[in-house]
Amino acid sequence: MQPLPLSQHASRLVSQLSRAEKQSLTSGPAYHVAGLGSGFYFAYEQLRNVADYREHHLLLRSAIERYLARYVRLDKYEPMGGDMVTELTQSGYLKNDSVPVQVVDQIDDVLGDYAKVYQELRSAKVDSATAAQWLDQHASVHIESLIAPDHKGNVIMQFAYEHYFYAIDRSAIGKLELTDHEYRIALFCAVQRAIFKSDVATTRYYCVSLSLPDLTKQTPEAIIELNQQIDDLYAAPATNRLYRLINRYGAPIRILRELMIEQPQVDQLLKNRGETIGRAKDVTAAEYIRISDNLNKRVTRTILFVLITKTLVGVAIEIPYDLYVHGEIKWPPLIANIVFPVIYLATIASRISTPGRQNTEVIAGYIDRILYDHGGTAVTYKPKRRVTSYSLNVVFSTVYALGFIGSLALLVYILNVAGFNLVSGVIFFAFFSAVSFLGFRLRQSANELAMLDEREGVLPALVDFLSTPFVRIGHWLSDKYSKVNFVAAILDVIIEMPIKTSLRLLRQWVGFMRDRNEEL
Repeated sequence: MQPLPLSQHASRLVSQLSRAEKQSLTSGPAYHVAGLGSGFYFAYEQLRNVADYREHHLLLRSAIERYLARYVRLDKYEPMGGDMVTELTQSGYLKNDSVPVQVVDQIDDVLGDYAKVYQELRSAKVDSATAAQWLDQHASVHIESLIAPDHKGNVIMQFAYEHYFYAIDRSAIGKLELTDHEYRIALFCAVQRAIFKSDVATTRYYCVSLSLPDLTKQTPEAIIELNQQIDDLYAAPATNRLYRLINRYGAPIRILRELMIEQPQVDQLLKNRGETIGRAKDVTAAEYIRISDNLNKRVTRTILFVLITKTLVGVAIEIPYDLYVHGEIKWPPLIANIVFPVIYLATIASRISTPGRQNTEVIAGYIDRILYDHGGTAVTYKPKRRVTSYSLNVVFSTVYALGFIGSLALLVYILNVAGFNLVSGVIFFAFFSAVSFLGFRLRQSANELAMLDEREGVLPALVDFLSTPFVRIGHWLSDKYSKVNFVAAILDVIIEMPIKTSLRLLRQWVGFMRDRNEEL
């Protein structure tokens, strides 16, 4: 393969990766955690993570945020680093003796700084709940970066953002009605969501850290303005349009990310064009296998999520309603509500397949153009317009609307004929829609490396057409559920708060007794 110089962005990437690989991890004596209560902590966290349905790489951060919200008072901070590491270790998020004592001290210093920022925000008339949420989210990612630093990851994030900033054709994505500053924030949010699957907390941390380094030296007004913009733009319509475009063309950057993470001395590799492209193809093939394996795990998690949620709904709503109205449990609708969503999801999963060799060549071609200077043939992204005729768009939109209404009416008719009452019918409708959306998400995750349009037959296309209304409704339900996750809330109130608080007090009592014994 003909040697070519690195592009301007790739040259900067190489130098930053070289510096990142020289950064050493914190060493020193490790913080040891006793095993008191670890069995309960681990079992509970596994159950809650199924109910929460988060991406796996967000679980540690989420656990840190829950700890902060539950125990840490920013208005009157007391050192909590050791207790936090203890709980995270007993919950299975950290290996015992893996966190240096020095890092525990750093956590306390960091939280002390956030307590000062909290006081400044409160003085600037930010309500306590909002200020605590902003800082708990920010602190949770900051603490995670201390416990499990990822220097390469930070470099890759910056490279991905810069790539899409220059590669996206803004004139082709329509009027976004954003200022340049708002566009940059919206694009950052979209890149974080599409490429790194970040939640709002992770996005907030990196966006604020890049824009306002060292919060203790920033004015409250600047902190408030930026955080409010993140809240407004993280899932705004303009951000969603950017997200869809980035997600559609995300495969090359995703492969580069995996290549850079797993390859030692990647800065040296990128200087060799032929070896880099060949290695990228190998990584792509390996990623197809990994995605297929992960799909099975995600299907299992999704089924467990549906079963847990459906069981709680049945016990709390459906069974009491049947007993009150009918004097007995209506088993057929109840069993259908539990079994059908699982079968339906398994059917969706069986139709999912990973891309082929031709797709690998397309990805390699993009990576070649992203990393190396081809003399003006820069990568440009813009939305695909598959139907350009205005009259056809009108006709197709009309057919789509009629199909949307028809699909909903057909399901209502089937449920009525099957003997579902109002409550069991609404529950079936809600879970069918939720599972349709979860199945759609599984397909999207399996196709995150696809650069070529999927070819489907007439029957699968018809099924997709009829299920689209339920996917959209499920998306809406999922969005509402993620904001008010009543299953996770029930677990928090009934199990986590009382039992974890009791175990925490027991740990402190044991420590108190050891101090007293040492005084003898």
